[in-house]
Order: sequence, then structure tokens, then C-alpha cells
Amino acid sequence: MRLIKISTILASLVLATSIASSATLVDLQGTKGQPDKELGAMVEKLNSIGYDAVGKNEHIETHYYNKYKQKNLDLLNFYPVVDKESIRELLLANPDFGAYAPFNLLAFKKLAKDGGDTTWYGHLDADTMLNIIGEKDEANKKKFKDMVAKLDKLVTDSMKPTESKKLTFDTPLPAEPLLKMVMKFDEPDDIEEFVEEFVMKHDTLFSKKEFIIAGFLDLKFEYGDLELDFDKYDAYWVSSLCHFGFSNAVFNDGEPQAGVFAPCSVYFYVPKGKNELHVGYGTVDNWISSTGITDEKKLKMMKEVSTNVEKALVELGFEKEAKEATKAPEKKEVAKTETPKKEEVKPEAPKEASEKATKKTEWLDEYKKLHGIKKDDAVKAESPKSAETTKAEEPVKVAEVKEAKTASTPPKTAPVSASIEELKSELAKVKAEFEALKKKY
Repeated sequence: MRLIKISTILASLVLATSIASSATLVDLQGTKGQPDKELGAMVEKLNSIGYDAVGKNEHIETHYYNKYKQKNLDLLNFYPVVDKESIRELLLANPDFGAYAPFNLLAFKKLAKDGGDTTWYGHLDADTMLNIIGEKDEANKKKFKDMVAKLDKLVTDSMKPTESKKLTFDTPLPAEPLLKMVMKFDEPDDIEEFVEEFVMKHDTLFSKKEFIIAGFLDLKFEYGDLELDFDKYDAYWVSSLCHFGFSNAVFNDGEPQAGVFAPCSVYFYVPKGKNELHVGYGTVDNWISSTGITDEKKLKMMKEVSTNVEKALVELGFEKEAKEATKAPEKKEVAKTETPKKEEVKPEAPKEASEKATKKTEWLDEYKKLHGIKKDDAVKAESPKSAETTKAEEPVKVAEVKEAKTASTPPKTAPVSASIEELKSELAKVKAEFEALKKKY
């Protein structure tokens, strides 16, 4: 009996973990029939909540039929939408929010023979968008979700849906959900002319590769027109990119829900005073992880499109951005200038050195509180090679200050035995808790 109860508890924990690990692709709402007028009226109300429809791509299924002679949908509408004023503050904090400025409000209806008696509408889940962007700041995440919630309320109030369904996924998003690249350029006489020439070159190249530019939004111009600050960037624009043949093979062939990702918002920006053009977008690899598509032909096509976009950007002169954690040259230089003892002995600013030493010891005290490190083990706290620390020199400085105060402490001593003892202690606690559960049940 006890064994059965413990097995039940473990099974419940596994189920709870699997539920918690699943993420939402889209919360779809539905209206019986084909509410073309209602959808149009809803889009007309976007301005009342500060949103704009960058494009109104309605009845795309008709264009699929005209080109490919395939009729698998009664309705497929894309409405790329953006709240320009709300997204501005987020773009100033993190340019990668451009990946969803705009994002797509999707509407689709399958054929009656495929059970299509309902028109479904919705957009990519806000948390999934944030995970793809990689935003970590809680305040920014809340602002983004509040902005999206305004749209959800308008859609619900306008459409008065009678049905709903949530599409989820368990597969993790790719390790790099955003493709981010950069291109250096010579300082132009006129940045606006440079942007115009580049956009023409970009659009021409992608058109040759059978992509469609489904929308364009010059946010630098828009904020200038609205007299809103956007001086962090010398240029910032977003192109909506779509591959017609690819989209037909996916959306018009049994997977219309994947349309929440389309068209892809490819964002470009020039940081103020820098001669470098950055580009980014949420890759098609995200579709593979989250849409539930398993057909090998479609998966192969997705990977090819993803590869072709990157190749085209390379052809334009872009190369992948270096990761923050792998910018080793800068960190090594800092370490070399900080560690020599001769520089520490220099008596050029004793008061400043004292203040810095105080800050270092305060940092160390906070570190010990967070990680439960004893005073005698302070020298062992962190390796100066940590790639995740934004200031790699700080652990080196802390070690030097502590070494000066505790000269008797052997240098470079790894706390192996202490770590083993801590692990043994934790293991004993876990065993005790398990035994208590056995006795209880």
C-alpha cells in the first residue's frame, strides 16, 4: 500500500513537471461561419487602442489557388499589427523587440469537408514572443504583455467569440531563436540615402530568391513624425518577409496555425554614431519547435528557408554577431592590466583605491550571503575565467583584496572537499525527506 501511494505521488510530480514545461503557441478564439465583416470592423478599431495594421493581407488562400491551383482553406488573413508608442520604450531598452514590431494577428477557416465550420483567430503567445526575443527584464516583460493584452481585449469585445482552444508545445525553442548579424560600413554623407540604397538592394536580392516584402515600417521616421525621442538609433526599420511557395506548402496544406509566425519581421538598426548596421529576426527554426509539424518534406523546406535567409544576408555583407559571453579578447586585456602588482602599488590615488577596495569587499560580502560561503573560503568564491560575468575583472580584484588581508591562505586552492561535504549533507537531507514520506504513506 505504501509503495502504491509513493508511486502515485511520483507520477503526480512527473505530470506536474511536464505540464509546467509546456509552452503556449497560440490561444485561438473562434466564431462560427466566416465573419469577414466582423474581422474587417475589428481591424478598423485598432487605432482606438493605439495599434495600427501595417498590412491587411486578406484572403491569401485566393492567391494560393490562383498560383498553385490548390484550395484547402476558405479563409486566411494576416494582419501585422503594432502599437508604435508602447513598443518605442521597449525598443530603446532592447532593439530585439523589433522581432515582433509588428507581430501577426492571424485568422483562418478550413474547408467544410475538413471540419471547417469555425473561423479561428489569434496571435503568437506573448510569453513565447518574449522567450524568442530573450528578454530577461521583468518590468519590460510586463510592459510587453500589457501591450498585447490591449489587443486581446479589443478582439474579444469586437468578435464576441463562441469557442476557444489553446495550442501548446513541449519541445524547447532552439538555442538561438533569433538570428542576429551585423555589417560594418563607411560613414555615409547622408544616412537616409544610405538606408534607401540598402533597402533597394535588400528587396531586389530577396525578390530574386522568391521572397515577398509583405510590409515595411520605418520606425525612425515614424517617431520623428510623432516628435517622440528615438535618438538611440540613427536608423531603425522593419521589413515583413514572406516566401510564397513555402507558405503555401505549410499554411495551405494542413498547418494554418503556423501562420502566427508569418510574415517574419526582419528588423534593421544603426546605433547612434556607429557605422554598423544590425539585423535580426525570429528564425524559422522556432516553427519547427513549436507548431507540431512532423511532415518530413515541410520540415526540410523550413530548414532550407532558414538557411537561405542567412545566406542572403551574408551576400549583403552581414556576418553573425559575436556572443556577449565569447568576447574574450576584451576580457583578457582587462585581466592583464588589472593583475600586475606593480600597478596596484602605484600611490597615485590612495583615496580612490581605498573606495574601490571598500566596494570590492562589500561585493564579496553580498556574494557570500547569496552563496552561503564561509569567510575562510572567500578566496575560493569564483574563478576569474567566468564567461557569464559581465565584468570578468571583478572576481580577479576580489581575490587580490582578500589575498592581501589573509596572507596565510594558500593561493589557487580549489574547495573540492568542502563541495563534497556539502553534497553529502544535501544528499542526507533528501534521504531523510524520502524516509519521512515512506513512513507517512
